[in-house]
Amino acid sequence: MNELFMDFLTILLPTYFFFYMAITLINRNKKSMLNRIAALLMLAFLFYFLGEYIKTSLLPQYQMQIVLYGNSPMLLLVICFLVHLCILIGSPATSSLKRWLPFIYAAPFALWIVFLITEDHLVLYNAAVTDGRSPLDPLFLHLTVLFVAGYILLSVSILVFSWYRTQEAKQRKILRSLLFSLFTLFAWFVFVTAFLQLEFITSRNAMILYFIGYLLWAIALRHLVGKHDIMPDYRKLFHILFQSAPTAILLLDQKGVIREMNPRAKQWCEGIPIHDILSHFQFEDRLNIGDMLALFLQNKEKEAQWVARMYNPNKGDLDLIMGIDLIEEADEELFVMHLTDVTSLKDTERKLLESERSYKYLAHHDSLTDLYNRVAIQERVQQKIAGREMFALTLVDLDNFKLINDTYGHLIGDLYLQHIARIMKEHARTGDFIGRIGGDEFVLIISCIDESSDLNHVVNSRLSLLSKSPFLHEGIEIPVMFSAGVSLYPRDASDVTTLLKNADEAMYSVKRTGKNGISVFTTNY
Repeated sequence: MNELFMDFLTILLPTYFFFYMAITLINRNKKSMLNRIAALLMLAFLFYFLGEYIKTSLLPQYQMQIVLYGNSPMLLLVICFLVHLCILIGSPATSSLKRWLPFIYAAPFALWIVFLITEDHLVLYNAAVTDGRSPLDPLFLHLTVLFVAGYILLSVSILVFSWYRTQEAKQRKILRSLLFSLFTLFAWFVFVTAFLQLEFITSRNAMILYFIGYLLWAIALRHLVGKHDIMPDYRKLFHILFQSAPTAILLLDQKGVIREMNPRAKQWCEGIPIHDILSHFQFEDRLNIGDMLALFLQNKEKEAQWVARMYNPNKGDLDLIMGIDLIEEADEELFVMHLTDVTSLKDTERKLLESERSYKYLAHHDSLTDLYNRVAIQERVQQKIAGREMFALTLVDLDNFKLINDTYGHLIGDLYLQHIARIMKEHARTGDFIGRIGGDEFVLIISCIDESSDLNHVVNSRLSLLSKSPFLHEGIEIPVMFSAGVSLYPRDASDVTTLLKNADEAMYSVKRTGKNGISVFTTNY
């Protein structure tokens, strides 16, 4: 009974602990190779201890088969997993050692297979040996001990190399702790083996001491995992990231009901009832969030990105980039909505666009009268010429403008010019193009005419209101008088310069004959 109880305490009980270790490690992150190898190491320990208990207490008549086909490969897996684990923990310093892993796994198992094939099993394990000596064949035993001790020493060497190459303080502390635990395990293994060889203890007692050493080392490893978070719990990490994310994250069901919000989302939506939050989103196509989610499902996409705007009466408008991901959780499809604030970028973009529009406007408009300038007039004429569109170009020069400036001052002169521009714009017709190309010179381009048109009548219908609209300002009344010259494309010229020159000649013919009139260009000038 005492032996059975000791077997339970030293062999069977640790299996429960190793099973717990394996389950907790693999549950932390199934995708991590580090977690998987650590869990496999614990499972190898579990089956090794379980095999020893079955061999010793339950099925002693099958101890040879259990040792050769169960415990031996499990022990070899333990030391192989141990080396593999140390290489992974020591990364990136030990990444180059990964190419040796096939050899590390193959070497002990190849030797084990050779012994099973070439030696009699009853010789490899002599169950009749009960005097405290090991029932294993001496050569088989010594090679097994050599591999176990060698792989533990190799693991220690890998950790020493990683510790030497690593500069990060936390990683060095972790490696130092693992080094100490492995060195202690190695020293314990050498100590027990020496006592066994000197026959101070029996093989059974040595095995119990080995088990105790492995158990204490596993407890130390579990403590390191928990204390230093070598293999982090990614569910906890996800929750931490969810809570501390700089972007707003909302979890929605298919009906658009908000299930969860992170702190940043709550901050942006402060003051809005949770059931009313989604109605505050505006999209470019004037769709609501329900329409967007329905469209998203209809397209059978897994993720999408939209531009949205959220209005919060307490916080103001926010320009957002909205990302939508579709996930499955507990057989239910859920939407994860990521919101990134791009308000400052959008404001900058709007200012740049406004600045660009303002620049383009100023580049094509006269700053005083807000009419088109010489550049815009030339571009418009070039467009009409390129399109072979017939038009009349009218050059309007104000009469006696210098006298107005000299008599009333430049301020009144500017107001007078603005008055002229306003009258011309108010009475322009569809297709007309009005500009100012000089101090008192204006251009009127009239479209939709042909050579049979009475140009004098057409132009006069546009400009006659100028003469009927004198300038009035604080008791000052200045009549509007002008001289205008007209040239027709393509009859009179085929380029801008010549058209302006011909219109100028026609206009000066009016100046020479008494001013305040309209003249159409003829070749007689």
